[in-house]
Amino acid sequence: MNINNAAMNAINSMYQMIIAVDNETMSCSVLDCNEEVAHIARDDKDFSKICERLYVNIHPEDRASFLDFTDPNWFPNELKNKVYTSIECRIRHSDDSYYWSRVIFSHATVEDNISGNDYLFLLEDVNEDKTRYIQTLSEERALLKELQAQYDALFEENMLDQQTGCYNRKGLKYYTDIVLDEAREKGKDLFVCVSDLNGLKYMNDTFGHAAGDEALAAISSILIKSAPQGTRIVRTGGDEFLLFAALSRDDADLQKMEEMIEEGIKKYNEEHDNPYVVGASYGWVLLPVKEGMIDLDEYIEMADKKMYEMKMVKDEHRRG
Repeated sequence: MNINNAAMNAINSMYQMIIAVDNETMSCSVLDCNEEVAHIARDDKDFSKICERLYVNIHPEDRASFLDFTDPNWFPNELKNKVYTSIECRIRHSDDSYYWSRVIFSHATVEDNISGNDYLFLLEDVNEDKTRYIQTLSEERALLKELQAQYDALFEENMLDQQTGCYNRKGLKYYTDIVLDEAREKGKDLFVCVSDLNGLKYMNDTFGHAAGDEALAAISSILIKSAPQGTRIVRTGGDEFLLFAALSRDDADLQKMEEMIEEGIKKYNEEHDNPYVVGASYGWVLLPVKEGMIDLDEYIEMADKKMYEMKMVKDEHRRG
């Protein structure tokens, strides 16, 4: 093959390896090869053998794309409407370390080849730029991850009731759709529980709001510990809480929830020498998701009735 010397010298300064490939026979001539990749090219005239050696010296994660790229049934079609086509991959050099290169197929110019029907197969060193790009990308991703974490924390904080650590009504609105979707997609039922602190007004009026705040904190903590795993707990009013989740009918946590609530309340009252007794009433339902259901209102009403039945028995300071 007759290569123009000036053009060749210019090309040599840009590439680690230059191979002229015949587009009919796939025979080849190694026109230039740097020392770091000399173990790949050698003196082969068969382009397929060079590709085989290059394949075993390519990073395992990059091999699949290289196989596709060098498929003789693929790249000639790519070059029908393009001057060149390329991929980037890591290639093992003579020092046994991997470095980034751009692997290129291009048309040979008339100056490069008198017949005008050959390809050039080129390796271009892009390790410095690629390494810098990956480092920058890594730093940007770390920053984005940190910003996302900060956003998620602020988003979650905005949905929390600061006094009890439970969700507020924004949390109820946000998580309702999530729980409904989970119940539908996983074939679960809806667990909805309404709980009410017993005698909050009495405690506030008799012992001060600090006593009421302490009782609210105690009950919310007990509900959080006693609720089935995955339950969202919302403070819907001054002394009212709503618990909801998508649960299986045989959920083990649900079976022991009431026992845990009662044990938690009993333990709190035994450990605190208050002039009042902290207590709560609650009622819950576990029912299938109805078709077209968009909120929990109907099931909240059912659970509320059950809660009120308990309150009539347990809350000596009930109103109305």
